[in-house]
Amino acid sequence: MNASAAWSRLEPKLAYFRDRVRSLEYEPNRKNSFVAYTVERDSAYADQDGQRLLMMSGYSYLGLAGDERVVSAAKAAVDRYGTGNHGVRALAGSTPLHEELEAEVAKFAGREQALVFGSGYAANVGTVGAIVGPGDTVFIDKYDHASIVDGCKLSGATVTRFRHNDVAHLERRLAAAPDTGVRLVIVDSVYSMDGDIAPLVDLRKVCDAHNALLMVDEAHALGVIGATGKGIEEHFDYEVKVDVKLGTLSKAIPSMGGWVAGSAELIHHLKYAARPFLFSAALGPAQSAAALESLRILQREPERVEFIQQESERFRTTLHEAGMSTVDSETAVVPVIAGSDTAAYDYATVCRKNGVIGLPVVTPAVPNDLARLRIAITAAHTKADLEFAAEAFIKSARECRII
Repeated sequence: MNASAAWSRLEPKLAYFRDRVRSLEYEPNRKNSFVAYTVERDSAYADQDGQRLLMMSGYSYLGLAGDERVVSAAKAAVDRYGTGNHGVRALAGSTPLHEELEAEVAKFAGREQALVFGSGYAANVGTVGAIVGPGDTVFIDKYDHASIVDGCKLSGATVTRFRHNDVAHLERRLAAAPDTGVRLVIVDSVYSMDGDIAPLVDLRKVCDAHNALLMVDEAHALGVIGATGKGIEEHFDYEVKVDVKLGTLSKAIPSMGGWVAGSAELIHHLKYAARPFLFSAALGPAQSAAALESLRILQREPERVEFIQQESERFRTTLHEAGMSTVDSETAVVPVIAGSDTAAYDYATVCRKNGVIGLPVVTPAVPNDLARLRIAITAAHTKADLEFAAEAFIKSARECRII
């Protein structure tokens, strides 16, 4: 087979995404994917092609991405350690800064120890693969993040899905599955598409009744839910505890990386058994220092969390009163439903004309006819920003005949 014939077999896969994107972004003003934004450090505004717009789809929940304290910490780390490390953590890549960050994560998460990965995706894939394998069974929520799904598939364990936040359905799945090997239930604390919260207390009861461990991804919960932003256990007043807790350092914490927190024995196991950790270069000094300083600021300034929670509720209420749907959101993640994929792109385009950036999420990431703009309320927004944004979203929805 010559090279041309070989490439021709790949062409249908290349054509799918080429044609899919073209069908939605057929004009320059409809482009929403891979757009370069110049974000202002001291506000929630961003520049897009010379136009100053209010960013309403960014994930720096705590508003710390441009904080001078965080920036200074990153600069100081580069001055001390340089721009990179000398390899993987198991060999020459570990620094005192990594150990300091992991100790802070463990303290924040209320666990004995923690481990920091190069990304939240790697943390999920690596942790799942180190805990389960062939002969084990993993039970995942239908809306779990792609990194959880991929980790489960790569692990070789039997994967069973249950309906979103449906504990009764999970219990039936657990009862029907062989009670052998490791049984692991995995959920998100806060779901990134709908902004709803996992029913932790009921999940814990079902897991205990069926010999299953409970793993929770706090990616969109850290800094967002719980009285001081410590996540789902704090949200439920520490009534129950999860077995494996992990998250990212790239959302509320404005850096890079992922983390896992648990018992000392679990973390020791992950150091040697989690392949994305063992075979990936260590997190860079600037990212480690930025994450460490941000965690410390969060603990000193819980008012940031209080603002996010209060203003998210107010924002959702304003949209609801105008007749708009935010499905089951109860957090800073606020989906604004547009309908079809084309409708979501139409809506995003009109929103930019009215001064706000609301980025569309379409199928297959969300169900048919539930394409939406995925909005995130952050501590970088002011009350005036959020009032302006709500008005812009409502006005745009009327122009697009969504309401």
